[in-house]
Amino acid sequence: MLYGIVSGLHASAMCGALLVLVANELLLVWARRGQQGPARIAIFANRFAGVLISAGILAGIVVVFLGGWSLLTPWLVASLVLVGLLVALERKLVRPWSMQAQPMLRGAISATEVKAFAGNKRALVGRIGMIMLFALIVVLMVTKPELNPFV
Repeated sequence: MLYGIVSGLHASAMCGALLVLVANELLLVWARRGQQGPARIAIFANRFAGVLISAGILAGIVVVFLGGWSLLTPWLVASLVLVGLLVALERKLVRPWSMQAQPMLRGAISATEVKAFAGNKRALVGRIGMIMLFALIVVLMVTKPELNPFV
């Protein structure tokens, strides 16, 4: 029973985070027109996605131990490698961009600055890459494919 609850929490948090990340991108498309409201909501959505990701990863670790999964299970190893890539991508491309959001949250930013913030190409590449990696991780977690080519 505990496994089912924690597994459900893990799946809900991870799928919720993926949906929030996609919604974040849609808000930023709107913000590229210089509108502060969608940009602010996108910043908060990005933070909320981070909380969901942290909760999902923590629940996932618990699920691995409760479920008796080997840490060398191929789909789990692949997922962990992808999570590592996701974290590296976030730190290198997305975090510096999101740190620029502080003035926007205080309301001290012009429409031109909102456009520049929302249109940052480096951050866009990072965010889209994160969404793609995240979707791949979700697919691996759901399908649990046998990735051993020698079987």
